[in-house]
Amino acid sequence: MVETSEHSFTGGESAGRNDAVKVLFLAGKGRSGGSLLANLLGQLPGFFNVGELNNLWDWGLVNNYRCGCGLPVRECPTWQAILTEADRLLGDSPLVPLADARIDRDQAAVVRWPNLVRLLLARVDRRDRWKALERYTTATAAVYRAIVNVTGARVIVDSSRLPIEPIGLGLVPGVDVRIGHLVRDPRAVSFSWKRKKLLTDRDSGEHMDTFGASFTTVSWVARNFVVELLTRRHTSTLLQYDELARDPAAVLRSLADLIGEPAGSLDFLSSGTATVVPTHSVGGNPDRMTSGKVVIKPDEEWRAGISKRDRVVTTLIALPLLRRYGFPVWDLSSTPPHGNSSPSARRSA
Repeated sequence: MVETSEHSFTGGESAGRNDAVKVLFLAGKGRSGGSLLANLLGQLPGFFNVGELNNLWDWGLVNNYRCGCGLPVRECPTWQAILTEADRLLGDSPLVPLADARIDRDQAAVVRWPNLVRLLLARVDRRDRWKALERYTTATAAVYRAIVNVTGARVIVDSSRLPIEPIGLGLVPGVDVRIGHLVRDPRAVSFSWKRKKLLTDRDSGEHMDTFGASFTTVSWVARNFVVELLTRRHTSTLLQYDELARDPAAVLRSLADLIGEPAGSLDFLSSGTATVVPTHSVGGNPDRMTSGKVVIKPDEEWRAGISKRDRVVTTLIALPLLRRYGFPVWDLSSTPPHGNSSPSARRSA
């Protein structure tokens, strides 16, 4: 057993060796296709889709909502094995057993927008100066390493999206993180966040929260701005939702290339559909629970469905970033031009 402690754990048995866990972090605003993309990436050989790993601690371990495989997280054999291995890696740490350590409380204390500046200034080698951050990142590092050890995966796909998560900020030790920056027209995002979606990973009949256009668009701007700060720290690629819908194979190959792994044959993709087997995602859009034949096509309902007021409000708030990401300002009668929407690699300085 590896003897480690809460203060010394740096990624389990990878410490001191050049075998950091590869993590592909999908960042951006929700309702931009991240759950679909993560599910598709989870079909690639050597890729393991955890969904929104930041939901493991509350949705998974506290509330015991369902894993993407359909079983409650605490009853899923794969997650039981991962958590057992994470405990082994943590050794005599006070965090063991990890399933009962209430890491969700540390996460809630750290991952807050008022902490943005403090998080941006934090350093991985000084995490002990912020106890909640140290506990949260130590637990996360153990889980990432345990996933690799248990599943044999070469790449972990984390669609947590929130750019102030420590993994995106480079504050989780023992990982090599690459950023997939996923963007979608903010008017489509605003329209989507007003629609009711049933949460299919629980039996309560709950729906996802809905939000107005102003709140959603401010969030869209803020998240994408911070993601751009992250891309200065890590190798990254910019992806547009419509490109994913039109040519998912090209997007998957782009991301596989970003992380330095082969995409494989992609034989689960056919014209306009994908045959998806369940993954072990622990949080995200209800679409993460979908398997079997999945239709992939652009979602154009918002163009006719969005109200005039929401269209104007969203456009004005998002104006600084619209053309930057290849979206039209006012002419929304057709699909955004292809010229700025294809995946493109960006490397940090």
